[in-house]
Amino acid sequence: MIPKMVLQLLSSSYWEIFISSYSNYAHSLWRQITFRSEPWYYNYFWMLTIVSVVFILLEVFRPWRKNQPLLRKDFWLDFFYMYFNFFLFSLLIYKAGANIVVNAFRDVQQWIGLDIISFVDVMGWPVFLQLTIFFVLRDFIQWNTHILLHKVPFLWNYHKVHHSVKEMGFASHLRFHWMENVV
Repeated sequence: MIPKMVLQLLSSSYWEIFISSYSNYAHSLWRQITFRSEPWYYNYFWMLTIVSVVFILLEVFRPWRKNQPLLRKDFWLDFFYMYFNFFLFSLLIYKAGANIVVNAFRDVQQWIGLDIISFVDVMGWPVFLQLTIFFVLRDFIQWNTHILLHKVPFLWNYHKVHHSVKEMGFASHLRFHWMENVV
């Protein structure tokens, strides 16, 4: 007999979550690209584009290295990675996948009778303490993840894309394999 939870995981509700997450993000991204998001200063797509143009101009008119070429090697590749990792990856995989995982996690919690929120009432703590713990914990997790990306061979195969940069520029640090978002 198949447990009820497994049947639920395979049910159409997850398919509906996938479709709605995908279409909601696609709609939101399109609204950003076409300047229909409000207010304009929350428009992440165009803010990233404007900041990028500013830094490109700084690299052209105030280069860090002498005799730096106008467009460095792999400039367009870094630009592709920047837009792919920030927008297309979210559209194609991340938003819908993350929403499915969150809902599946909640379903598993409910199935086993675990209420994770009741372990620690973080919301009752002072905001400063919440933020401090959040930043320290987030930094610790990212640091350990980065160590794993270097030490575990199959993870290094993804991470070496980030280290393939030959000439540094403003967008070089944004060159990374999309699988790093999943890790």
